[in-house]
Amino acid sequence: MLRRSVFPLSLLAALVALAGCPGGNAGLGDSCSGNDDCNGALQCLTNRCVPRCARAPECGDGYACGDDGLCEPARGQSGEHCRSEVDCAAGLSCQIDGATKGDDGLLLASCTDEHAERAAGDECDADNECRNGTCALGHCTDLCRDTRDCGTNMQCVRVPLATANDAMFTGCLPFQGKVTWSIPVLSPSAEVLIPMPENARSAELVMSLDDATQKVGAARVLSPARTGTRLYTVPCAPSSEPGGTPCTASEALDRYFENPILHQPAPLQSVLLFPSGSTPALEIGTYRVQVSSFQPDGTTGTGIPRVTAVVRLDGGEATAPRTLDLHFYFLDLANHPCEAMGAADTPAVLSGSYLAGLRTVFFRANIVIGSVTHQTITDRPELDTLDTRNLEDVGALLSLGTSGDGINVFFVRALSPAGLQAWSPNPGPAGLGGTRRSGVVIGMDTLCYRDWPALARLTAHQIARYMGLYHNVELGSAKHPLWRDPIDDGDTGATNLMYFSELSGASELPSGLEITAGQADILRRSAALQ
Repeated sequence: MLRRSVFPLSLLAALVALAGCPGGNAGLGDSCSGNDDCNGALQCLTNRCVPRCARAPECGDGYACGDDGLCEPARGQSGEHCRSEVDCAAGLSCQIDGATKGDDGLLLASCTDEHAERAAGDECDADNECRNGTCALGHCTDLCRDTRDCGTNMQCVRVPLATANDAMFTGCLPFQGKVTWSIPVLSPSAEVLIPMPENARSAELVMSLDDATQKVGAARVLSPARTGTRLYTVPCAPSSEPGGTPCTASEALDRYFENPILHQPAPLQSVLLFPSGSTPALEIGTYRVQVSSFQPDGTTGTGIPRVTAVVRLDGGEATAPRTLDLHFYFLDLANHPCEAMGAADTPAVLSGSYLAGLRTVFFRANIVIGSVTHQTITDRPELDTLDTRNLEDVGALLSLGTSGDGINVFFVRALSPAGLQAWSPNPGPAGLGGTRRSGVVIGMDTLCYRDWPALARLTAHQIARYMGLYHNVELGSAKHPLWRDPIDDGDTGATNLMYFSELSGASELPSGLEITAGQADILRRSAALQ
């Protein structure tokens, strides 16, 4: 938070905080000479009765908000020990001293002259870029003792500092939502750090490369601590390229599912999302991820990846309802051969059995559909019918999904290869709009032989893939037991939302679909949610 006065500094000096029980009758805006002149809900500030504080920023730079709701001047001077930004007098900032920890295990800090640099909440790459001297999760972060020290909708939580050997401090982070930042990468293969604070629910790395002849993705993931557990090793890639690692398609899938974190490098863009399942649980600390470009034979490529991190924060009750916004984009569906079934009728999507079906499915995960927006795209005829094998066209379409909040859903006339009814990245870049994979695609020719509830089932399946679920069981799992979602629910039934085939009896209808507790937990961790 930016510790700046919300009142003129000359007037703040007149703040009087007298001890004792306020018992006066002066009301809001009335003149006063001390707190005891104002009624019990007010305090005396600049000789006027004003509401008591709930958070320190309401008081201004160099002040704390006491337990009794009274603004209290900070007394910490330069060089003195502090735990929170509100411990330090105006013009000073509470800054971490180094890697030294106190008896409570938290990093020691002291009041220091603030830098003429970026304010709390601004993006940063290093501590010295911040006014408060602390860069965490790609943003300047104020130190705090408790949540009262933080701004509205912020929370005081334990945060790891990778530059201090992963030691912890307590800092102000958003109570709920996502934190997004770019991570500079200077070579084709480099280690990046993902700090996981106390209120994190999930994290993702979105890795991009402009060269479609190479792949981009993670090569290794280590859990927190420098001797952390290896959570991911890049699977072998079936390839006939000279020098390629001998690897069959079955072996590639075996190695893919053996990883505690599921991920595959891909051309142009890929997403590393964790957790992938019920285990391992997220740890507070810094995850270390080796990102890389890859040649067709699996060796390190020549392209330099662009990397964006997204961490979902949620300090609320884990079982409370969450909200998912939907943004519908309609390509040119005029004169569609299935128009008699309403394929080109926007109201049929925005009201009726289709949207009702989506609400039914996600309600099973205690997720409610929030705002619903729509727009028509008539100036991109080359994308009206989409070949999903053409990565450039897929990227051109999904990059039109500019909203990073919620899910972008595109309706096209038809999809190819023949028989494909819907498509989505798995997982998608939840929380980011305008990327080559920012959305899911639905082929409207499905309505030539199916109905709106069935289309709702298909859409819900693809949205769930985008949000981090995988098939509950894969074709061929009888021979390869590993080929299933790592969520420890044991549901391999055909009526599950994530069954590999949608031709599964009751699962064709939203009312007949099942979502397990583990699947609901993964969905509710997604950065696509509010």
